[in-house]
Amino acid sequence: MANAPAHAEPTSKPKETPHMPNSTSTASITRRAATLALATTAGIAVGSANPARADEKIIGISFPNASVIGAVVTEIEAAKKKGAEMGYKVVVDDPGTDLNKQINTIKTWTEQKIGAMVVNTLQPAAFESVAKQARAVGVKWITYGQKIDNQDATVGYAQYHDGHALGEYAGKWITDTLGGKANVVILGYDKGVWGQQRAGGIKDGLKSAAPSATIVAEQDAISPTEGLNVTRSILQAHPEVNVILGVEDPATEGAYKAWIASGKDKGDAKAFIGGMDGTVPALKLLKEGGTVYRASMAIPLIAVGEAMVTTSDALINGKSDGDHIVPLELVTEKSPKADEYLKQQAEK
Repeated sequence: MANAPAHAEPTSKPKETPHMPNSTSTASITRRAATLALATTAGIAVGSANPARADEKIIGISFPNASVIGAVVTEIEAAKKKGAEMGYKVVVDDPGTDLNKQINTIKTWTEQKIGAMVVNTLQPAAFESVAKQARAVGVKWITYGQKIDNQDATVGYAQYHDGHALGEYAGKWITDTLGGKANVVILGYDKGVWGQQRAGGIKDGLKSAAPSATIVAEQDAISPTEGLNVTRSILQAHPEVNVILGVEDPATEGAYKAWIASGKDKGDAKAFIGGMDGTVPALKLLKEGGTVYRASMAIPLIAVGEAMVTTSDALINGKSDGDHIVPLELVTEKSPKADEYLKQQAEK
């Protein structure tokens, strides 16, 4: 999610400067407008309109595209619940793909000296300096799904390894069902290192089990809409495609819809769609079975969300035992695991 993968960004509009009586001077209006604009900007950067209070124990989560990745939404809700139980306020910033906005929020949290921050770093090297600054004032830094030099711990997954497991399973299916040959699409997310790692694992796993499979297209897609639109275009250009693998289930859910919309059989015995993260729509398809949606690498979402808080707490209190890596689990069609992971998300 790290990578996974994506995953609409919340926005906050500056308030309009209220109408001033004619007796108010131009200079006064300018000063008040500037003050209001500054306050509004600060509120946007922190992801919360209220500054941190000195008596609050705060954990910040900075996660690009968090609001559009179903699995991450569940993780963050688990983190908020666990935080409340342990006396922490968990604040969340979703900068979309705006790196500058993300870094500005982190700088604000550093100035506020919050207890810890969990950061999903789309471009890890770009965060070394701000991470160093945060740690210098005592803020604990946890990198989500990645490692950087200036960090206290990692919470997340083995991105390449988990992608490899999906690719290998798909490759074995291709070998067993299609005699080892298939025309494959990879829906990745090259903008993020986690996406690169997942996609790299998928491709290597695929080739290890089905070396004769041909990857005919690779494009970025992490949301259902992106998956739908990208796959629709690919299927028009490559109607021979029969395997679609993605670094995010929301994208492959969109791909599944594009598959059906293009007139293809949703139960085609010679087609395979699989993704990563174990989102509710994907798990429901797997639970039901009988469709081309055949696999997902599911995240133990509650465990990861809680780990964001428990690892932060351990670091804050000088009791950290290091990284917290949670392996994803392969869920296949009609597997009882689908129901288990649905229950984690309060679904049936």
